[in-house]
Amino acid sequence: MDAQQFLTAVSALSDDEFQKVLNGSTLVVVQDRELRLGKTDDAFVIYELGEDPFDTVASLKQYLIDNVEDLLRDYYQFNPISKEFFQARLRELMLEHGEAAFAAQPNNLPEKAVFVEQGELVCEGQESPRFKYGLYLRLDEAMPAVAVSNKVKNWLQSGSAYGDYISVNVCRFSAF
Repeated sequence: MDAQQFLTAVSALSDDEFQKVLNGSTLVVVQDRELRLGKTDDAFVIYELGEDPFDTVASLKQYLIDNVEDLLRDYYQFNPISKEFFQARLRELMLEHGEAAFAAQPNNLPEKAVFVEQGELVCEGQESPRFKYGLYLRLDEAMPAVAVSNKVKNWLQSGSAYGDYISVNVCRFSAF
């Protein structure tokens, strides 16, 4: 979810839903696309009233609008993007750059590596200083282009790519 998507989701909430947040409900991110009401013990809570001094729906709405960047930064520091969003976005990147761009043959590097920034998947080439820390499929044996393409598709569709994303970020997500 980026800032514009968050603002759209906030504006889609009714005053009644905002009142429920003022009364103790939370705002929960759903598949990095929308917001819904939740409880304090739910996963993926992006906002809970806590000790914030809001007493009107208008002041709460304005706070969320004014602090969108901080809310998203804090949220994505400790919460992974959803599997559904990850897979859809990585599929788009693969269509744009080709599946093989995200695979490394033995003793080689891939053309592209994937990173998550503020809730968005981005890919970078070898010229990036952080390239070696990015996510990509490491192949155990050399194979022709068609086989590489199939391996990368399987990596994505099986959920292994998302599992790799979680595993390289597990310390960050469990730091709370």
